[in-house]
Amino acid sequence: MSELGQHLREAREEKGLSLEDLQRSTKIQKRYLLAIEEGRFDTLPGLFYARAFVKTYAEAVGLDPEPLFDQYRNELPNPQKESIDLPSRSERSKSPVRQPKKSSKAPAFLPAVIALAFLVVIALGIWLVTQSIGGERDAAIAPDPEENVDADFSEGATEPEADEEAEGDQEAANEDAVEEESAVEEEEEEETPSETSTLNLLNSSGNTSYFELEADRFDVVIQFSDSSYVDVKNGLGNMFFSGQPASGEELEYDFQGEEEVEFNFGASQNVTLIVNDEEVDFPLEIIHQKINITNSVND
Repeated sequence: MSELGQHLREAREEKGLSLEDLQRSTKIQKRYLLAIEEGRFDTLPGLFYARAFVKTYAEAVGLDPEPLFDQYRNELPNPQKESIDLPSRSERSKSPVRQPKKSSKAPAFLPAVIALAFLVVIALGIWLVTQSIGGERDAAIAPDPEENVDADFSEGATEPEADEEAEGDQEAANEDAVEEESAVEEEEEEETPSETSTLNLLNSSGNTSYFELEADRFDVVIQFSDSSYVDVKNGLGNMFFSGQPASGEELEYDFQGEEEVEFNFGASQNVTLIVNDEEVDFPLEIIHQKINITNSVND
């Protein structure tokens, strides 16, 4: 157990608080509170949350967090920030709006329709050939007026049999086409990977709410019902957008490669935030608030 964790635990026990009590008051999950007491900061959902969680813990047990940060600064993680080339001012003012992707796939039912048409043409050809052979045979054999009615009837009975055979072939062709179409749809369903997206609220501190995203993608759409100041930046402080869009405008981003993204809304009542096609409920009943999202897939 670390000295910082021991100090926090002693303060909690002096207050007569259990980890369950602290979980209810701080909205931090019990397993993260226990990790802080044991000094296992690497098990937190992100090193960026270590100071925020310790600050919330300390305030909940009546301690001033700033002296703790100075006294135990060697224990708290300090993630190295990668040096990157910052874009120019004109480039930073442009939001990386994702262009809609055009689908290059043909309709899924097209092969089945082609196969069905091909089988119908074959069945029609067989029927026409059968009718042509029957007509030529009737023309070659002239009917004898003296032949009895029973003979005429027996010779004419072959035509319905040919019709029934052609109809049977067409029905069989239709059944084969339906089975083939069903097989194509089942194969496409098997090839389509299942996608899950979960956005969990970790806690709120001040005017900031912290979320953890568990998904293979990180698509964001911001819609404005009225004017609101907004800025969007990642965990390294790189700004994607800063401005005041008008009512009816929409911003769209693909943050799949980002570990942490923070949204700062000046008038949150005029904003709709959508992550992976799901609307995010703002946890705080205040106008100016921030939403911080960590993508656990990129941890």
